[in-house]
Amino acid sequence: MDRRRALALLGGAGVAAFSAGARRLDAADTGTCSVDTPQVTEGPYWVDERLFRSDLRSDPSTGVVQKGIPLALTMTIVNSSGGSCLPVAGAWVDIWHCNAVGIYSDEGTYNPGGGTGVVSTSGQKFLRGYQITDGNGQVQFTTIYPGWYAGRTIHIHARIRTWSDSKDTATLSNYVTQLFFDDAVSNVVLANSLYSRSTARDTTNASDNVYNGAQNKELMLVTLTQTGSGYSAAITIDASLLTPTAASPSLNTGGVVNAASGAAGVAPGAWVSLYGSDLAAQAARAQNSDLVNNYLPTSLQNVSVHIDGKSAYLDYVSPTQINAQAPADTALGSVLISVTTAAGMSNSISAAMQTYLPGLFTQAKFVIAFRPSDNVIINGTGAAVEGYTTAESAKPGDILEIYGTGFGPTEGKTAPGLVFTGADENSEAVTATLGGQRLDVLWAGLAGAGLWQINVQVPEGFAGGNHELVATVAGESTQAGALLSVSAS
Repeated sequence: MDRRRALALLGGAGVAAFSAGARRLDAADTGTCSVDTPQVTEGPYWVDERLFRSDLRSDPSTGVVQKGIPLALTMTIVNSSGGSCLPVAGAWVDIWHCNAVGIYSDEGTYNPGGGTGVVSTSGQKFLRGYQITDGNGQVQFTTIYPGWYAGRTIHIHARIRTWSDSKDTATLSNYVTQLFFDDAVSNVVLANSLYSRSTARDTTNASDNVYNGAQNKELMLVTLTQTGSGYSAAITIDASLLTPTAASPSLNTGGVVNAASGAAGVAPGAWVSLYGSDLAAQAARAQNSDLVNNYLPTSLQNVSVHIDGKSAYLDYVSPTQINAQAPADTALGSVLISVTTAAGMSNSISAAMQTYLPGLFTQAKFVIAFRPSDNVIINGTGAAVEGYTTAESAKPGDILEIYGTGFGPTEGKTAPGLVFTGADENSEAVTATLGGQRLDVLWAGLAGAGLWQINVQVPEGFAGGNHELVATVAGESTQAGALLSVSAS
């Protein structure tokens, strides 16, 4: 089973299990602080529009799109305060710049030069907007390569703000800088007819007073890559920022459960969900780039989980919920579980460690099943799943793949956290019933990290309707109320 299908099947269930086909990656480099990116003037064209968007090219009131060479801009914000050198999550990053012929939006009467003439753009808001940094400190914008106006080289303005309150009214930090471009690339862009002016530009980087007035000015230069008809630009901004004091994480009593069934407790190698408060700065899901030597990360957005003193493998973190794969462990009975963030370690809560704690993944109480004969996903509702044909019901005689976690040891003893290719059969036999009637279990075992696949066949002549599906291993059964919809014979 490839990762795409695993995500399609389980994305709505709160666990995006990694499986075959993921690329091998080594540990990501940790951020290092350089000299701070220079703070420079905001210039005369700043307007606090509070326009939250990533595509800046259009005016939101008219829909008119600015013409120009496409530019995809990625900015990474790193906090140099106190030498932390960590990405900043939750910061506002505003950018604003002129269009292909030197015109800014939302400005009164002025003349940008170059033969453009006198213009007024009051009330327009093209090429302005902000994004909020993610857990990697990144924002992305879709815009156009800027033009020039009299007295300035080509540039983009940027403002980084952090806030002390949830309503974003009390500013903690206000860091203003500008982004500059390689003049050789700018000359190629300016040769395009969309940037045509009656006179040549009068200022390059070498003569720009803002660029040359800053120490370490090269830190304001973006890295440009040509991409088809446009460019991508990337820059890391090291800035000394104040951030809100984070609260220490706290786990709810009884807040560790099987991620599929919701049953209290934990089993080695199984997916568990942890509930509490301040468990992470913001929501984030593990990506391929987070894998370490083909293992899921044990730290995600500065969040880690320890189960019985061992590091768990993380798929998803958020302020109130974490999804983690439990590490290998031979302990049985009560074990301690804790969460650690940049703000400190949580309270330790106890949960029952057991060899078997099986659960089936469901959506709206229906098991999620895959029918390999025609690549159809059965989800009880017929709701669309991107990239797949879906059906409400299975048919009598269908062979189905259903998915769960916590079914115990496997023959190949696949290590928890490993993103692997292939299948690993369960050591203990798995049985299943549908509406109380015994099903043929054709195969059961691991098909991905912490993800068990159970192949069953619906009996010929089976009655139509919604029937409870239960899987059992070593005397432990999956949750009550998991349904499979079967069409009438």
